[in-house]
Amino acid sequence: MRSVGILIVGDEILSGEIVDENGPWLIGRLGAAGVRAVRQVVVPDVEGEIVAELQRLRALADAVVISGGIGPTHDDVTRPAVARALGVGLLRNAEADQRIRGFYGEAVTAAELSMADVPEGATLVHGPRTGTIGFALPGLYVLPGVPFLFRDLIEGIVPDFTAEPLHRQELRSDLREGEIAPLLAAAQGDLPRIAIGSYPVCEEGCWHVRVVLRGTDAAEVQAAADAIRPRLA
Repeated sequence: MRSVGILIVGDEILSGEIVDENGPWLIGRLGAAGVRAVRQVVVPDVEGEIVAELQRLRALADAVVISGGIGPTHDDVTRPAVARALGVGLLRNAEADQRIRGFYGEAVTAAELSMADVPEGATLVHGPRTGTIGFALPGLYVLPGVPFLFRDLIEGIVPDFTAEPLHRQELRSDLREGEIAPLLAAAQGDLPRIAIGSYPVCEEGCWHVRVVLRGTDAAEVQAAADAIRPRLA
């Protein structure tokens, strides 16, 4: 799988109560493995909206990663939404049930046990450090929104993604973006296999432009950087 769509679920993100950390971190983590993020979407805790965005993302990317909405409260509707999107039912996963009972002991509640209900055909996702529960179906990973739990489970699925590593070169120009725009447009036309981006930055009251080149061929990226660098001065 070489491309990923990211679906962040939670009213708390859209209301500003919590700043999403999982999307940016995931883009960087999978990007280091050469995986391209094609889209990131944030949706509220509304089953129909999760279903609609999940279906769109599955049409765009090799895999979709969902963050959030799989806890035990009334607003955790990601599990039934995924089942609905795939046209399957929810089934109690025996391993998940056992793990939840083992964690909470005799104090376990019905709401907590409901976290063991996953879409038919799903398998559990395991992280190397925590005992938290996520689940996977072909081309789909559904994980908790708590960042340290999310990151732990992602480490368990990274081997599922295989792509050529991306190589990167960053250049700097003190010229304005408008001044270097023709140069970058021409370079992009000549270098279709390399992604060229320009990002204006203001530091201590002074502006400059970061020019970032990315591609799968290290020598090609280096040659492009060597050709463009003197023209940015």
